[in-house]
Amino acid sequence: MRLAPVAAFLVLSLTTGARAADEAPPAPAGAPSPRLTQLSYDWTVDGIVTGGLAVSTLTLMLLDKNLAPLDCKWCDPGTIDGNLSRSVMWSNPTTANAISNVMQYLVPAGVMGFGLIQGYRFDDPAAGWSAVLLITQATSLAMLTNVIVKYTTGRARPYVWQGTPDLYSATVSDANVSFFGGHTTFVFAVVVSGSTLFFMQDMPGAPWVLGVGLAAASFTAYLRMAAGKHYLSDTLVGAGVGSLIGWAVPYLFHRPGRKGPPQAGDLMPAPGGIAVAW
Repeated sequence: MRLAPVAAFLVLSLTTGARAADEAPPAPAGAPSPRLTQLSYDWTVDGIVTGGLAVSTLTLMLLDKNLAPLDCKWCDPGTIDGNLSRSVMWSNPTTANAISNVMQYLVPAGVMGFGLIQGYRFDDPAAGWSAVLLITQATSLAMLTNVIVKYTTGRARPYVWQGTPDLYSATVSDANVSFFGGHTTFVFAVVVSGSTLFFMQDMPGAPWVLGVGLAAASFTAYLRMAAGKHYLSDTLVGAGVGSLIGWAVPYLFHRPGRKGPPQAGDLMPAPGGIAVAW
C-alpha cells in the first residue's frame, strides 16, 4: 500500500470540511461576524500541567530498556486474539508497521492543523493554539496511562508469540509491551480531544474532523494488528482509553463557561509535579 494516497485522502477530506464552511450561506448584511466560542483554560496553569504530563510520558518511554519487562507476564493471547492475529498479519508486516508510524504523524498534523487554520480564518489565533495545547494535554495523559500499563502488564507481542521474535530486532524491550496499543491510544486521543474541543468552540468543520479522524484512527489500529504488533484486544482497549480521556479532559476541565475555583478532580500544578483537587 502506498503512503501518498492515504496522506492525500486525509488532507483532502479535512480541507473539504474547511471549504464547506467557506461555502455556507453568507450572513445577512449588518449581522456580526461569527466568532468561535471561548474555552475555559489558563495558558500558565494548563501549560505547566501539559508540560508535566508530556515530560513524564517521554521520560518513561525513554527508560524502556530499564522499565519494560524482558520476560512476558502474559504470554498466551487466547484463542480469539491468537487466531485473529494470524489471519490479519500481512505477509510483509514491516510495511504495515511503517505505514502505521506515518499515520501516527499524519493524524495529529491533520487535526491540529485544521484547528490552527480555522482559528486564523476566524481571526482568533488563540482559539487554534489553545486547542493544540489542550489536545496535547489530553493525549499526554492518555499516553502516560498507556505506558504505565504496558510496563506493568508485560504482554508478549503477536510476532513474538507467533515464533518470529527477530522480526523487529531493534530493541528487545519492545517484545513484551503489547497491552495496550500505544499508536491506537495516541491517535484516538488526538481525534476525540480535538473533535470535542472544536465542537465546544462551535468551529465549522468539526464533524469532518470527527468522521475522517475516526476513520484514520481505526485504519491505524488495523495496521498495528497487520504489523504483528498488537492483538485485537490491545487495539480495542487503546481506542477506548484514548477516546475516554480524549473526551473527558476537554469536557470536564475546559468546556466554555467553566470558571471559578478548582473543583474536585481538577488537575493543578504543584511543587514537584501535578496535584488533583479534592
